[in-house]
Amino acid sequence: MTSRSLPMNRRAFLAATAAAASVTVAGCAKGDNKAQGGAGTLSSAGWDDPINDLMNGPIAEGFAKQSETTLRPQAAVPFGDFQTRFRTLLAGGQPPDVMRLNDDFLVEVSDKKLSTDLEPYFKESGLDRSAFFPIFDWAKLPSGHRGLVTGTQVRCLFYNKTLFEKEGVPLPPKDWTGDHWSWDDFLAAAKALTKGTDQYGAIISSDTACEEIWPSNNGGPGTFSEDGTKFTLADDPGVEAMQWVADLTLKHHVQPAWGELLPDQAVERLFTSGRAAMILSASSSIAYYADNVKDFEWDLAPVPAKEQQYQTGGVVLYIIPSKAKNPDDAWKYLDYAISEEGGALLAEAGLAVPVNKKAAESLKSPGEYPKNIKLLVPGAEHNKNINSTKATAAAVALYRPQLERVYAGDLTAGKALSDIRGQVESALNV
Repeated sequence: MTSRSLPMNRRAFLAATAAAASVTVAGCAKGDNKAQGGAGTLSSAGWDDPINDLMNGPIAEGFAKQSETTLRPQAAVPFGDFQTRFRTLLAGGQPPDVMRLNDDFLVEVSDKKLSTDLEPYFKESGLDRSAFFPIFDWAKLPSGHRGLVTGTQVRCLFYNKTLFEKEGVPLPPKDWTGDHWSWDDFLAAAKALTKGTDQYGAIISSDTACEEIWPSNNGGPGTFSEDGTKFTLADDPGVEAMQWVADLTLKHHVQPAWGELLPDQAVERLFTSGRAAMILSASSSIAYYADNVKDFEWDLAPVPAKEQQYQTGGVVLYIIPSKAKNPDDAWKYLDYAISEEGGALLAEAGLAVPVNKKAAESLKSPGEYPKNIKLLVPGAEHNKNINSTKATAAAVALYRPQLERVYAGDLTAGKALSDIRGQVESALNV
């Protein structure tokens, strides 16, 4: 599940660029092979966000130094605009050699064989899967391994440590544990941190991943069934979880009204101004808050536990279109991106956990905070992605407006999700 990212702060980008200038380019995905591409160029396409900046900047520069192959990216566009054009790029006669893909669309692209099966490249290069986090194989489908996971943007709670200490509220744990950090513990902390409409204890409803995280942690399969044919968000664990999210506003008043969260960057402003004590967000937001929080200490905490303690990370996913002109060099570029050296550039920017385990050890904060950035590495092990379907985008377009009515208090979760279930499952099974 991919969502919008905040702009990368300049300090983090310059730091990553400096790292690229000094990186020792001694290996590829296995950490012991050099890319063998000759002088040439590769084309790429993606949307405008910090990951795109890194892949087209420091990572591309590191690859060019050892391969003499230059990346020529197309002009980046906003996330929403890219979603409307990616099919055109893939279907065209001259698609880019490398493309970033919203993970929601991998099954569709894979089934239509619009991207290259990377398994032959894995075998030829002797790629060692044990060097990577398990999410590496998330892109392996019946039609082939037609996408490459380069990293994961771990979702966690960003919290205002200064507010916690001021109100005498125990700090959340620093590790992925449910001890003293259950849903009830989270709610108790949010209540203690809420001061009418001047200060809210938590904001979690605005992150679209909450429709996967909370139902999964409530013991259900998440938004969709494992085979991608059922709308399991409408099952009891999903209904109960989504009503709990809505009731943070409607019943407990620890979360702002839904309408207050709709304006652009509303959540970001509430957190940076000190009016929101905890927010759910992806690690790609870290650089933004490192640059924009001025008046308090802040840090990271795991999502609270119930039956499970999962987070749903944003998969950083790339494909080589089946019609790409330079697929071999495109693979070498991606191979470098998942190497220890390439992955370290992602880690050192403090934006995401690289898929390469060794590279993840380089993870560091882009500023003074967060102190607990190492929480992201085990967070990658606690990842549960949304189950894949052949029509995720169509399903989301149907059910998400209903969820917004739940958040606004117009419908109960049971009513909203049961009413839309038939339409969603028809879309999933076309």
